[in-house]
Amino acid sequence: VRPNPRWVAAAAEEKSVEETASTSLLAQAGLFLTYFGVQSGMSFYMKYILSKVRVASDLVGVPASFLVTASQQLTAFALFVLFIVGSRIVGKPYKPKALTSRKEFLLVLGLSVSFSLNIGLNLLSLSLVPLSLTMIIRACSPLSTAFMQSTIMKKKQDISAVEWALMSVGVFCASAVVLAKTGGPSGKASFAFLFGVAMSVTSLFSGALDFVFKGMLGSNVKLNALDTTCYMALPVAVFTSIIGSIVAKPVSATWAARFTPIMTDMAVFSKLWQVNPSIFGCVILSGILAFVYNIFVTFMIQMLSPATAAFAGNFNKSATILVSLLLLEGSLAPGWRGAVTMSAVLGNIAA
Repeated sequence: VRPNPRWVAAAAEEKSVEETASTSLLAQAGLFLTYFGVQSGMSFYMKYILSKVRVASDLVGVPASFLVTASQQLTAFALFVLFIVGSRIVGKPYKPKALTSRKEFLLVLGLSVSFSLNIGLNLLSLSLVPLSLTMIIRACSPLSTAFMQSTIMKKKQDISAVEWALMSVGVFCASAVVLAKTGGPSGKASFAFLFGVAMSVTSLFSGALDFVFKGMLGSNVKLNALDTTCYMALPVAVFTSIIGSIVAKPVSATWAARFTPIMTDMAVFSKLWQVNPSIFGCVILSGILAFVYNIFVTFMIQMLSPATAAFAGNFNKSATILVSLLLLEGSLAPGWRGAVTMSAVLGNIAA
């Protein structure tokens, strides 16, 4: 019996669809695993720079989040220029996509402002509070990102009521951890600690805008990850340099003890240059790592979606939280605070 050609064609098409779906799942799994390594490594290195690196016998960390961000962006721009020159030398010149309209320039400007606040405030919180607490707060990003994406992009989210509820549970658990870390209503947390928590929460919303703008530049303007990262490098460097030069904020304990509790980033960099200028090498290295990280995150957002990328980031944060609690911080707070912290961390991860 000769098979019906239409059945054969339908079977072949179905097999092709299944193979394509399988390949897509494997590609996404590879992206998520790479994202895990890149994001976790970047988080630990930046925590080291901001609050762990030994500057002097009585001084640790570089609590200058906005100028560190500016340095990273200047390094990124320099690397981009080297890439352009190198491409011309090998005979395959790379030409970034030109911005041709006022709307495109405004989108890049909006991305630059949101990115400046996102990274600057997040690094500021890292210099003042434990990495695990910062990651727990940042784990609330899917909720803020989905909200911003719905509001700004006018894009209907394919998120069920159960998923919205679970994201809300994650926010509740993050709040419980903050309460436990501060010792409750009668706790005696320092002003610098509470300020760091507030900056971490604020960075959630600028981070959500950052994700949304990157998604819009990828879908509407058709900028690739490299062009997006490098178009915003100089504007971000300018914004963060201005903030770091004029805005004074709390610094970590060793800097407060040696100098003053409130300093601008420019004052921190000035003292660092006097005490141990070799530490600037670590800052420049962070710029190279940030260049790779920002390109990869932008690529993730444009390949998937802002909300999906935020969800993927949460799996990474879960592992980072546990590693930070077990290895960097060593032990939990005694009594009810430790029990609440661990329960809320596990609840946040499960959500």
